[in-house]
Amino acid sequence: MDANLQRLIAEYQATVKRAVILMNRSGIKMPYSAFAWIQANIPARGILDGDVLYFKHGAGCKVIFETGSVDFDFGEDGEIDGFDLWRLTQFAGQGHLNYGFRSPEEIKLAFNVATKSGELLYSGSCLYYLTNGTRELAVDIDSRLPGDKLPSASQDRVLNLYTHYFLAADLMLRNYHKLNRKWDRFGRLSRNDEIQMRIYFFSWLGYLGVVCEAIKKLNMRNLLLQERPDPFKEIVPLSDVLGKIIKLHSDSLRKFRNSVFHLRDSPEDVRKFFERNANRLEWAKELHKTLDSLFSEYRVCCEVHYVINNRKGEMDVRRT
Repeated sequence: MDANLQRLIAEYQATVKRAVILMNRSGIKMPYSAFAWIQANIPARGILDGDVLYFKHGAGCKVIFETGSVDFDFGEDGEIDGFDLWRLTQFAGQGHLNYGFRSPEEIKLAFNVATKSGELLYSGSCLYYLTNGTRELAVDIDSRLPGDKLPSASQDRVLNLYTHYFLAADLMLRNYHKLNRKWDRFGRLSRNDEIQMRIYFFSWLGYLGVVCEAIKKLNMRNLLLQERPDPFKEIVPLSDVLGKIIKLHSDSLRKFRNSVFHLRDSPEDVRKFFERNANRLEWAKELHKTLDSLFSEYRVCCEVHYVINNRKGEMDVRRT
C-alpha cells in the first residue's frame, strides 16, 4: 500500500479512537452495532468533556477537536476502524500535503489502487477496512486513564460472571419460587408446570455451580487485593466468607452441574447431591445469598469508581 495512504488511514483511525474514548468518558454508551447507534436516544448534538462538540448522524458521529474534526460511522457490528474515501479526504482537509498528497485526487488514486490490490476490504455498507487489520469494537474500547486498575465494564471478569451466569441462576431460582408458591396455593401443579419447575430448579443449581467454579478460578481474594483499586479491599471479608461456604460442597455441586449441562451416563451424581444428611440444598441457598451480596458490593464499588474517575459511559446506577 502507498505509504502516504497508510499513514493517513492510521492517523484517521487513531483520531476516531480518541473521539470514541472521549465520548464514552463523557457519558455516551458505546453501541454493539450500527443499528443500535441509530436507535440510541442520544441528543443530535452536544458538548463532550473539554468543551468538544459532537454531532450525531445516522450510523456515526462527527467530533470537532481544536486541532480539527473527524467524521466516522460505526461498523455493522460496532467497529470503529472503518473508513471510506470521503472521510479520509475530509480528515486530511487542506493538510493533504502533510500526508504527501498534492491534491485530493491523489488520495483517490492511492485509495483505488489499494482497493483493487485487495489491501482494502469493502464491507458492503459504505465502509472499508484494512484487509489484514484487526477489527476494534466500540464496546471493547478501554477509556481508562493511566494507573486506573479497574478494567472497563465490558472487560471486567467479575461483572461478566455476574451478568452472564449469576443473573441466569437468579432468574431460574425466582421462576422456581413462583411455581413453588403456585403449588402451595393450589396444592397441585399441571404436568407442564411440574416439568418447568424441575428445569428451573436444576438450572439454578447448575448455573450456581458455574459461578462457584469461576469464583475459585478468579481467586477472588487475590483479585480484590492485587488487581483492583484500594476501596475494593473492603469486600475481602465477604469474599473470605464466601470462600468458606464454597469449600463445603463445591465438588458435589460441580458434579451436579456436569450432570445438568452435559448428557449424563448415570443419575448418581444428582442423587448424591440430595443425600439426606448432607443438607446441601440449604447450603446452596446460603451460597446464592452470599454471592448476591458479594456481587452487589462489587457493583457499588464499580459505580463509585466510575463516578470518581469520570468514566460516565460505564455508569449504570440501575445495577446498584
